[in-house]
Amino acid sequence: MRLRWSAHLSWLFPGLPYMQRVEAAHRAGFALAETVWPGAAEREALPAALAARGMRLALLNCNAGDLDAGERGFLNDPARREELERDFQAAVELALACGAPAINVLVGRRPAVASVTCQRSAVVSALRALAPVAAERGVRLLIEPLNAIENPGYLAPTPADAAELIEQCGSDALGLTFDVYHVARAGGDPQAEIARVGELIGHVQVADVPGRGPPGSGALDLWGILEHLDASGYRGAVGLEYVPRDTGEASYAFLSDERWVVGQ
Repeated sequence: MRLRWSAHLSWLFPGLPYMQRVEAAHRAGFALAETVWPGAAEREALPAALAARGMRLALLNCNAGDLDAGERGFLNDPARREELERDFQAAVELALACGAPAINVLVGRRPAVASVTCQRSAVVSALRALAPVAAERGVRLLIEPLNAIENPGYLAPTPADAAELIEQCGSDALGLTFDVYHVARAGGDPQAEIARVGELIGHVQVADVPGRGPPGSGALDLWGILEHLDASGYRGAVGLEYVPRDTGEASYAFLSDERWVVGQ
């Protein structure tokens, strides 16, 4: 199996300024990276920084609101549709400039006063508006399920929920981001979920459970999961979205596991 590891710039290399993380990822041997929506200055500098090191993005997150304040996207808010469409257009331009084949979106958390049905209908409406934009520009729009334990009220907490939204939209430009951590944290079986939604998976992210640490730090048979994923036909990147245990080379020791060949 040939894995293409992707370094998550927003999670790995803690303590370094954002742009210095690109160089750190390059020194660690990564050819691929991914990121949450960067700040304005970083958006300006990122394409050239990646290109200078022969790197590209495997995935770009669209603006999902104030994450520190608990926002997890706002596709469910019709009042923010203009903002959403403007942000997505900007994300498309940045993705193309950075070589990213896909843009990740978070669908939002349900306000206490709104019904789930109403909110999910708003999400479908938003996705139907964004999908043609993605298709026209040749990028894939991915929905990311987030576990409801850590993200209560999130409108697509499982891969099955995301798959239902995609089916309602009826666009080949849509897919899902399969985060092994979120599936396992919620008590799901990642291998069973891969079998269920495998054809929709456009990007994969990994962290161990419990603790959201690097592969090998918890109880998951991550190698077995990735092997199952490979057997399903997935040929995309595997993003490393975990909390590093340290800032040195030991944090990436699992990359040299002899069972796997790291592909570029």
